[in-house]
Amino acid sequence: MLNAKNEFPARRESRRNRLLNVRLAPVDIASLVVFRMGFGLIAAWWAVDYMLRGRMHAAYLVPKFHFTYYGFDWIQPWPGSGMYLHFAVLALMAVAIAFGFYYRAATIIFAIGLTYVFLLDRTNYQNHYYLLVLISWLMVILPLHQDFSVDAVSGLTNRRLTIPKWMLWLTRFHIGMPYFFGGVAKFEADWFAGAPFRQTLQANDWWPLIGPLFRQEPIVQCAIWGGLLFDLSIVPLLLWRRTRIPAYLICVVFHLMNSQLFDIHIFPWFMIIATTVFFEPDWPSRVLHVRRRSANSKTLTNPQLMPSWREMAGRKKIVAALLFAYCLFHCVWPLRHHLYPGPASWTEQGHFFAWRMMLRGKMVGFRYFLTDPRTGQTQQVDPRPTLSHLQMMSFGRDPEMILHLAHHIAAEHLRQFGTRVEVRALVLTSLNGRKPQLQIDPNADLASIPRGFHSRPWILPLTEPLPETPWIVPISQWEQHVKIPTLTFLQQNSGARSALKNVTPVAALE
Repeated sequence: MLNAKNEFPARRESRRNRLLNVRLAPVDIASLVVFRMGFGLIAAWWAVDYMLRGRMHAAYLVPKFHFTYYGFDWIQPWPGSGMYLHFAVLALMAVAIAFGFYYRAATIIFAIGLTYVFLLDRTNYQNHYYLLVLISWLMVILPLHQDFSVDAVSGLTNRRLTIPKWMLWLTRFHIGMPYFFGGVAKFEADWFAGAPFRQTLQANDWWPLIGPLFRQEPIVQCAIWGGLLFDLSIVPLLLWRRTRIPAYLICVVFHLMNSQLFDIHIFPWFMIIATTVFFEPDWPSRVLHVRRRSANSKTLTNPQLMPSWREMAGRKKIVAALLFAYCLFHCVWPLRHHLYPGPASWTEQGHFFAWRMMLRGKMVGFRYFLTDPRTGQTQQVDPRPTLSHLQMMSFGRDPEMILHLAHHIAAEHLRQFGTRVEVRALVLTSLNGRKPQLQIDPNADLASIPRGFHSRPWILPLTEPLPETPWIVPISQWEQHVKIPTLTFLQQNSGARSALKNVTPVAALE
C-alpha cells in the first residue's frame, strides 16, 4: 500500500527531473561563440561611433540638466574628459568580449558601464539600448569564452565545446522579445489606421524606384499588416527547422529596410547577427566545415569533461525556479501599461521597457510658467539654455519628463533666489496626426506633484479623434485653433501669455 500511495508522486518527480535534465543537457557552444563575437564587435562600433560623431558629447556633455530615471538622480555624467574615457573603456571591453580576453572581467565592466550610460538620460532611450543592457548582463553569467577565445588558448579557462541548453534558450528568449512584444504592442487602433507608419513611409518617397510606391495605399496596408504578422510569426518560423532559412532571410531584408527608413543606429545590424542563435547550435562548424565532436556524444557528457552542467544539475530546481521567475517578469513587464488609464502612446506610462516601437509620432508645443505665490506674479521660463537640441526634441512627448523639468526649474529658482515658486506648463500635443489638444492640466502646480510610477490625474485624457488626413498647421498657429481653458494664474498677468512660436516645438517619433 505504501508503494502504491507513493507511485504517482514518484512518477511526477521523475518527469520533472527528466525535463530539467533536458534543459541542463549540453549543446554545442559554437553558435553562442559567434553571438559573443558579434555582440562585442558591434558594441565596440557603437561606443567608438558615439564619440567620433559627437553623439556622446551632444547627449551627455552639452546639457546642463539630465532627465534621469526615477530613483537614479544620483547618476550624473563624469566631469571633464571623463565621458570620453568612459566610452573608450567601453570600446576596449567590448573588443575584449569579442576575442574572449579576460572575458569575465570585461563583461562585468562593460555591463556596469553600459548600464550607467543607459541611466544617464531618459531622452536618449531606445529599445535597442535597453536590449543591449539586458544582453550585457546575460553575457556576465554565460561562459562564452570557453571556446575560440584568448582565454581558452592561454589556459585562463578550461576549453569546453558545450554549454547547458538553458543558456542557449535564454539567449533566444532575449532576442525573441523585441519581435514578439513589438507585435503585441501593435494591437492598437492607431496602428491599424496606419498612424504614424503611413507618414513615415511617405516621408521616404525619395527612394529610387520604390520611393513612389510608399504613397500607394495598397503598399501602406501591406506594410502595416506585414509588420504585425512579421513580429508575431518570425520567432516560431525561426524555431521550426523547415522555415528557418527563409525566415532568417526575411529578417535580413526587414532589418536592412529599417536601417534605411529609421535612425536606429546599430540595432538592425545587431539583430541580423543575434537572430542566428535560432539556428542549430553547431551551425558555424557546419558552415566552416570544421570537424568537432558531437555535443551528444558520450565523450562530451562524461562528468570529468562536463563538470559545469553536472554540478548545476545538483541545483537544478533552484536554477529552474530562477529562470522561470526571470522570464515571467520579462513577459509581464511589457504589459504593465494596461494598469494605467488612457493609451500609453498618450500618457507614456508603461511605454518604456515594453518594446513599443513605431507606435506614436508626436508634435508638441509647450511653455513653462513660474509663479511667486507671495506676490502672484507670473513669468514665462525658457528651458532652452538648460537643454540640448536632442533633449528639446524628445522630452516634451513624456509628461514624466515635463514634470521632472518643472521640479528642476523650481529647485533652480530656490537655489538662486531662496524662494519657493509654483511651476505650471501649457502643453499642446498632436498625437499621430491628430489636432493638438492640452496634454496636462495647465493649472496644476507641477512643482508640488511628486515623481514616480503612480497614476497621474493631471494628465488630461485623449479626446481628439484620429483624422483621415493628418492635421497640418504651423505650430505657431496652434493656439488659434485649440480651445484653452481659463488659466487662473495668468488672469492678472496677461503679459506673460505669449505665442507658442517663442518656444522651440518638439517632434518625436519612435
